[in-house]
Amino acid sequence: MQGYSRRALLASAGALSAGALAGCTGGDDGGERECSGDQRDVDVEPAGDPDSDVTVAAYEDFECPGCGQYAQEVYPAAVEEFVEAGEVAYEHRDFPVTIGDEWSWRVPNAAFAVAEDAGEEAYYAFIKEVYQFQGEYSEDDVAGLAAELGADEDVVREAIEEEPFCEQINDSVAEAEDRDVTATPTVFVNDEQLEAPDSGELREAIEAELN
Repeated sequence: MQGYSRRALLASAGALSAGALAGCTGGDDGGERECSGDQRDVDVEPAGDPDSDVTVAAYEDFECPGCGQYAQEVYPAAVEEFVEAGEVAYEHRDFPVTIGDEWSWRVPNAAFAVAEDAGEEAYYAFIKEVYQFQGEYSEDDVAGLAAELGADEDVVREAIEEEPFCEQINDSVAEAEDRDVTATPTVFVNDEQLEAPDSGELREAIEAELN
């Protein structure tokens, strides 16, 4: 499958900025992946206040243009201030739906390697900043970003190549399917499911749960 070019992503984002995001859906051969090699898990605590009564959980695919727009536009406008103020618990969930694009799996493996090697703050920075390479992902760019955030570049390169967190991503896919997620980005505010929300819709849902 041909990836999206960065120019196409930016054009899409500009065209959609006034409205809802364009979501991505998978094909019949989507879903969980057959994993191989040594597998391991890493625990990632929610950002913000893990004990908050309001949990915002975003299911994303790193090759979905709508997810790139969500991370770069919607999250900063609708969610970030609540996370920084410790008013919500924020969780990222992987749901690769872009069929045929290996980076839908390689990037989350790299992200978990960042979490394991450099901690949760680096992880949450990585999953936002890595979208700058969407459509043109390369091992050098992804591992280089991880190194800038404090992770061991060789560890991240190994994760990209070996996919040691494949089973952990499969668990996230299974969880998404149990919650009837069919597209990305899908964001839950507690039990309210929002598919490809715009910033106003998402902010309203968060404020309703906080009040």
